Amino acid sequence: MKVVATINGSITSESMAFYALRYAQSSNFSLFLLHVKNEKDSISEVEASIERITTVALSENIKIQHVILEKSSKQEIKKFLSSINIDTIFCSTRKRKKYIANSFSEVLIEMNLNVDVAVVRIVNISSIRDFGSMTLFIKEDKLSVKKFAFFSTLASAYRADAEIYSVTSMSKYRLSRVDTHEARQRLESINYNLRHYLKLVNFMPFNIHIKHSFTSSEAKSILTHIAKSDVQLAVVGAKRLSIKSFFSKEIPIEKLMREASVNTIAYYPKEG
Repeated sequence: MKVVATINGSITSESMAFYALRYAQSSNFSLFLLHVKNEKDSISEVEASIERITTVALSENIKIQHVILEKSSKQEIKKFLSSINIDTIFCSTRKRKKYIANSFSEVLIEMNLNVDVAVVRIVNISSIRDFGSMTLFIKEDKLSVKKFAFFSTLASAYRADAEIYSVTSMSKYRLSRVDTHEARQRLESINYNLRHYLKLVNFMPFNIHIKHSFTSSEAKSILTHIAKSDVQLAVVGAKRLSIKSFFSKEIPIEKLMREASVNTIAYYPKEG
């Protein structure tokens, strides 16, 4: 199996590739660097980036390959990616107002490939190689096996202290009427439903704990927790946060990627 990192010669895409490298190493997969040739990116910078990443990978006995794809149509990209055995594709966000919408990341997400896609926003380059804490944000007890596997693989790679942050959304009116007894019952139910994942952590090289939040705004709750905690990498299941609300001008994942003060991964697991 391969972990693909799409690179373009920028410092952000090269930094993103080191998450892919650690993920591949922890999974015992090979790393595959992919660049799709276009007029905007410097080939010399892409090649220099490939050389630096390859040097690190080989020094740590990680199998690595690379390709510069000459044909950049969606059909050609999909054909190529479908021809190699991929577990996850890592790609970085662009430096624009919209980080995912109408981007190459979105093209990959919508290609209907049988792979997971991790879109990485780099805020702090210095914490790429080594960091001590990471958080997975979920809705209530909605934690899939794929999300947990992705998160725990990264946590294992970095030996990081891990946290699951469960967010329960409700209207302001409903929130104001939640009493202590109901809150305790909801928390106990969420913890009970997540117990199997906590059991699995006993066999993994990291610690994990659960925190909870009742809120009228999921995105705001996540951003507040990031700002007030010592988390250095945030992972968010992005599919449901990529749906635009009737009451909002932008999709929640765009707000999170724009305003989060730490490196953030929007994770899109392949359904089915």
